[in-house]
Amino acid sequence: MEIERLVEALAPLLREPVAEGDFAYGMADLPAAGTDVMVNVDPELEDRADVEVAALVDRVAAFLALTPEQWAAIVDRVVAEIEEAVADQPIAETTALRDDLALTSSVVFVDAVLLSFVAPLQLPDALVRVQLDSDHRFEDLEVEIDGVEPVTFDSLDDLLDHLSEDPGPTAP
Repeated sequence: MEIERLVEALAPLLREPVAEGDFAYGMADLPAAGTDVMVNVDPELEDRADVEVAALVDRVAAFLALTPEQWAAIVDRVVAEIEEAVADQPIAETTALRDDLALTSSVVFVDAVLLSFVAPLQLPDALVRVQLDSDHRFEDLEVEIDGVEPVTFDSLDDLLDHLSEDPGPTAP
């Protein structure tokens, strides 16, 4: 795939699309979320030789055409996942997480979409990454905290087991 062909094909969907390396990007209106968003389009050329420009453009168009109901379901799931993980931990800010979440960017792949959110009041040093499957259904969530090495768990039970482990003796 020639990346310049992808940029040209994205012009009706993205404002002033640009190629950089093996991907393209530009700003677009995401009406379902009521915001503009940076849309990065990654054809994964290092992993896939058969990606067609039309297929990627269709994926971007489908993402930008999410309905408000689909968007609400995504946000509901993100909020539920984070609130379940936090449980009844004390919080410094009483603003509802749903109101604090702001979409900052997206990456569209042939078979997935990766969303990046910030929540400056609830999670001031964190970046929330959400992966959607090819049908734009919630697939995975990761919270990256600035300055903290990420740890991945296969399930909520594994996370809870890890959190309840005895940390051992502490230094005086």
